Amino acid sequence: MQWQPDRRTVQQCVEEALEPLFESFVRLIPSSRTDAGVHAAQQVAHFDVPVKRAPHAIVRACNSTMPQDVRIVTAEERDETFHARFSARWRGYEYRVSQVPVALGRQYVWQYFQPTKIETLEMLAQQIIGTHSFLSFAHENPIERHGYECTVFHSSWTTRGPLFVYEIQASRFLHGMVRMLVGTMIDIASGRGSAKSIAEVLAAHDNRLAGTKAPANGLTLMRVGYNDWTGAENRRPLN
Repeated sequence: MQWQPDRRTVQQCVEEALEPLFESFVRLIPSSRTDAGVHAAQQVAHFDVPVKRAPHAIVRACNSTMPQDVRIVTAEERDETFHARFSARWRGYEYRVSQVPVALGRQYVWQYFQPTKIETLEMLAQQIIGTHSFLSFAHENPIERHGYECTVFHSSWTTRGPLFVYEIQASRFLHGMVRMLVGTMIDIASGRGSAKSIAEVLAAHDNRLAGTKAPANGLTLMRVGYNDWTGAENRRPLN
């Protein structure tokens, strides 16, 4: 969620819808910035304005002018201490892989046809739970303020009809982290690449050992949490 010079983005659509409502440019601050092509089922963002508008009026006005694939679900007033990004305690992503051809919904899955063992994927997913340096699964950034350490609360692969679905919830995510994790797990579970386990790559602190970077279109931001992660979040439906 950010401006891209060569394509329409969610942030651009919302900011353009807010501008006539407040009669000035409004800067939207999202909870997460996602790569081009990544989706969001539940994104959170905030903006600061000097003029008050009823939250329900903001939702109605913006949704009436934005493209139909961008929608504000709800809005509420928060005090000045709230920050969509820095107040978040955890985020959750989902990645979908299909081993059969997909027509409807193909923009939301990675169509990967090499035989892949779901049991191996699930075993690999468990190896990253806990607090680790994820340098091996991120683009190096010399100005990364918090280093490469993240705490993963939940990591699992399941089947959903014809899909393999990866769910991960963590305190923070690095640039490229989920896509590199997914691609490396898929490589190992389908017999590609040289790595034998995620734990091996994780311990090396070297992103040259990671496998394929999974395509962006299979990845969706699912949840943003502003309270401590408890595990009950997996049982709550999206709004």
